[in-house]
Amino acid sequence: MVRTAGFSETVCTVIVLALLCTFSMAAHSSDKNTSARPASTLTNDLYRPFLINNVFNYYGNNGSGSFTPFGKGVGAGEGFELPKGSRSFMVFQDGIVWGGRHKGRTVAKVGGSQYTVTLQAGPLLTNGTAGTDPVPANAADPKHRLYRVRSDVRPDVPFAAVEAMLNAEEMPLIGRYESVSAELLYDGYITDWNEWPAAAGAPFKDVNGNGAYDPTVDVPGQPDADQTLWFVANDMNDSLTQSFAGCPPIGIEMQRTIWGYRCGGVLGNTIFISTVLINKSGAPVDSMYITQWSDPDLGNAGDDHVGCDTTLDIGYAYNGRALDATYGVNVPAAGFAFIQGPMVPGAPTDTALFRSSRRPGFRNLRMSSFVAFVDGFHQFTDPARGREQDLSGID
Repeated sequence: MVRTAGFSETVCTVIVLALLCTFSMAAHSSDKNTSARPASTLTNDLYRPFLINNVFNYYGNNGSGSFTPFGKGVGAGEGFELPKGSRSFMVFQDGIVWGGRHKGRTVAKVGGSQYTVTLQAGPLLTNGTAGTDPVPANAADPKHRLYRVRSDVRPDVPFAAVEAMLNAEEMPLIGRYESVSAELLYDGYITDWNEWPAAAGAPFKDVNGNGAYDPTVDVPGQPDADQTLWFVANDMNDSLTQSFAGCPPIGIEMQRTIWGYRCGGVLGNTIFISTVLINKSGAPVDSMYITQWSDPDLGNAGDDHVGCDTTLDIGYAYNGRALDATYGVNVPAAGFAFIQGPMVPGAPTDTALFRSSRRPGFRNLRMSSFVAFVDGFHQFTDPARGREQDLSGID
């Protein structure tokens, strides 16, 4: 968790090493199976997979991560599968959560993604003012979908050249949950390549250096990554924020980039995530807190422990016993690390990283707290949702 004094725009980059700030060790099965909204056939609540390396994981354009909105019953929804194809899962769900005072309220406005989400697809089209709210885009517009590209499936590569690869690598995984074919997967990749929303903030490799995205020359996605997912969302849906924390929206736009590399070793078990939060409400958010929330379930969820390393800005989960009912004796650990925290004013000698650029006179915040709770096993339980939280006693 990190805290900012006043918030206008910030970037949090998270590396998923195999997790960071607030951990829920195990949720009630009723929460896990019913609280998250199902995937929609429209653009909103659209989930698409990352699978370029040793991980198979789903992300939604509502901010939800490591969650699969397919299937029913206990255990349905487990998202972070490692190794891919094993049906062994490490994380049930994760997301970014934020909160702070806004427009004179002493009671916090809280939003983001946990078991329930406050985000809807699309950007904020106009900024708010002190007396008006920002205007969101139509969440059902197909151009606000979650985009997915990989560098080896491109318009100049015919389907016949990648058909066998898609059948071998993607169909066995995605086919568990969705009705797809290799040709449909190929068509989706090509469409997202050609329609890549660079003008909305999605990153790309500018091969010809002209500053504009050209699908016939440039490469969409995080430069030099093997697979990239990208979406933009906003919190201007009052019914969602009310059900999440009993408060109105702030007026935040989220742009999220998810990428990875096709390789072995540590990077083969890693997902990188850059989360850009832009305050378009027309007013600052005071005493803002931003946290990476997650519910890690390392195979059997009932024997997991958590901890943090303040020198590495990382929170992690590990198995509490030598033997796990799912993984056996070779139980992996999971970790979220901040590799670039929010940028705030600093000393003249400080330098911060912001959107891949160095900013003198600023600094990046580090992890400032780590909170763990165990739901359903001991005296701790989930914090109540759908209620306002009074921050009047917090400095």
